[in-house]
Amino acid sequence: MRFDDLIRIVIRNLNRVRTRTILTTLGVIIGVAAIVTLLSVAMGFQQTITGQLEEMSDITQITVSQARFGPGMIRGGGAVAQSEEIKILDDDVVEEIEAFDGVEAVIPIVSTSSTIEVGRYTTRMSSITGIDPRNADDMDIEMMDGRFLRNNDKNVIVVGYSVNDEFMEKKTEKTVEDLDIQGKNAEIIIERTTDEGEAESRSIRVRIVGVMAEQGTESDYRIYAPLDLVVEIKEWTMQESNLLKEEGYDRLTVKATDSSVVDDLTEKITELGFQAFSSKQIIDSMNQIFVILQIFLVGIGAISLFVAALGITNTMMMSIMERTREIGIMKVIGASNSDVTRIFLMEALFIGLLGGVGGVILGYVISKIIDLVAGSYLTQQGATAQSISVMPLWLIAFALGFAMLVGLVSGVYPAGKAARLSPVEALRHD
Repeated sequence: MRFDDLIRIVIRNLNRVRTRTILTTLGVIIGVAAIVTLLSVAMGFQQTITGQLEEMSDITQITVSQARFGPGMIRGGGAVAQSEEIKILDDDVVEEIEAFDGVEAVIPIVSTSSTIEVGRYTTRMSSITGIDPRNADDMDIEMMDGRFLRNNDKNVIVVGYSVNDEFMEKKTEKTVEDLDIQGKNAEIIIERTTDEGEAESRSIRVRIVGVMAEQGTESDYRIYAPLDLVVEIKEWTMQESNLLKEEGYDRLTVKATDSSVVDDLTEKITELGFQAFSSKQIIDSMNQIFVILQIFLVGIGAISLFVAALGITNTMMMSIMERTREIGIMKVIGASNSDVTRIFLMEALFIGLLGGVGGVILGYVISKIIDLVAGSYLTQQGATAQSISVMPLWLIAFALGFAMLVGLVSGVYPAGKAARLSPVEALRHD
């Protein structure tokens, strides 16, 4: 039997029982639409959440810090015993990490907290992050006003977008918003308690040379200063000399050349005995959760398709009963068992295809309606409206293929039963 003859027979047979075909196809449409809608919304949420996480932090960055307990440390009885010297983040470690494949830059960081004063205004304790100005370009900091750190910078600071909202009047302690601090002279006020129990304070004059662009994260409240300045402040506060030699850096920021090597670098750094963390780990964990969710949602939609599959099987079985004599005549005039099998399989497959196309269209419409409703709600709440549904081409292909597979599988038993009919018994059927 030629393929065009097969298609013509299938269309004629399905059109002959049009109402039954439409109702059977409707079951497949609902099942496919459920899968398409649920998956498109789930993938939309995944894309939105992971996108926001990527905007909030650079996924190519790895934060390295000292291990809380070294390999030779034993914890018990409220005390910590140390059998081996804890590895510190010193220049030797920096060089070791820089030698790893895939490392673009390693940025040593030392942090401290101090009060900042500008004229008659002061802040509460502010976190100051010290980096080597030679690593300034590796930080990828976007500036709103002024500049970032440069080589040979000493007594200068760069403040985050929201630091100007942290100032208050010294006398009244009244908060001052949008204080113009760019280009102003400031003082870093540091305090300590001596071994004799006396309080001491010291001020270091600095100049605010830049204000960073808004990030929408805690970085908006961060203050950057040259590494040597922060080390000087910390050594004076802790009454300790050779801080970097004794304690090492507080942490390192490792920039990878590409996000694909972040996991490998994180593992290598951990093997050195340090803690390593990247935002990519959070994103990967989120993606794993979304994959499990998508599998669960496909399962829910598959239940509808299973019911639709029973409907296809029932339709085919009823078709066999109604066309028993027709099947007998076909066999008498030369149709083989495989010809009969192909006819019924093709009918089931065609129902699955129609249901798949209709389901994709219905699922697309529903997902867009959900998009409009969600966007309208977000706008009313003052948030930025954004799409929460995604329908990639592979989802459309998957939905169509799954629907056709369901139709094909549903037609296997009826097609086999039709092929096994005896021509003589079929012709005797009323």
